[in-house]
Amino acid sequence: MHAPKTVLVAFLAGIALLIFLAGFLLSGLSAALASMQVSGAGSCQPASFTTPGLTATTTHALTGTADTPTQQPTGTAPSCVPPNGSGKQVVAWAQAMAAALYVNPACHGQISYPNCYYTWYKAPGTDYPPDTPDFPQAVIQYVEQVCPGCFAWANGTFQCVSFVRGAYSQVYPMTITANAFALWALYATQPGWVEIPSGASPPDQRGMPQPGDVIVFKDASIGHVAIVMSVAVPSQNANGSITFSNANSVSPYTTMTLLPDLTVDTSSWPGYTAWGYIRPRTAPTALHSSAWHRLSLLLHFLPFNPFWNKETTAL
Repeated sequence: MHAPKTVLVAFLAGIALLIFLAGFLLSGLSAALASMQVSGAGSCQPASFTTPGLTATTTHALTGTADTPTQQPTGTAPSCVPPNGSGKQVVAWAQAMAAALYVNPACHGQISYPNCYYTWYKAPGTDYPPDTPDFPQAVIQYVEQVCPGCFAWANGTFQCVSFVRGAYSQVYPMTITANAFALWALYATQPGWVEIPSGASPPDQRGMPQPGDVIVFKDASIGHVAIVMSVAVPSQNANGSITFSNANSVSPYTTMTLLPDLTVDTSSWPGYTAWGYIRPRTAPTALHSSAWHRLSLLLHFLPFNPFWNKETTAL
């Protein structure tokens, strides 16, 4: 006689607990999202960058059109994509390398393709350029191990793919290589890596870039690659932005507009299309992990589990 009443009371108690649990989880998710937004704001504030002795207007490599080297931004975007664990480290190494890049002084501050791009770096133990940090010794040691004497890594002919691999060398090494745009096809089948399309796919298949990603550009030649440094998120009514660092380019840092359809406005680089992004596969985000951790803790302390209680299921 009393058994059905006991089951009903237990069922109602479970419903009440589930309502409480939902509120508890939502508060946790809100806190996690707020935390992500706060931490992300910092990712849109890279250290300022200056280029000593550089003229304001330069000539683009392939098109001959005027192009202005972009300095690294110092403002704060309203909504920024936070880097994940490995992305944060990749950004730090890219920033250390970019700070050491310079143009051959024989170019007299005038950038032109192919010999007057940012393909030189301040080697440790040298004095030029003054007041410029040394190129990271750890990356140089990595080069000596994987590609000693290689043209693409040499000071004076330092290439964009070498820059990207150097940024990842101390974090998650890119063990195979190719020309810039060819990395897209190469890493599509590599275990441990994932590709996020931009101009390569229709709108419903595109994704948001993250700091630390390898951004891949397609052009009529071998393309270009760089490291994403910061991302300001676009909305339906407002553009965002993407800042990347690179070698063998008109500037160590460039900022372009990230459009609401998640393509990149490359009009300042005629002939180039931002094809997509390559990044390491990572574990579930902290947001998901923390939410399910809170759920498992609450279920552990319940007098019965509302999801698997046999009597409740029998009703």
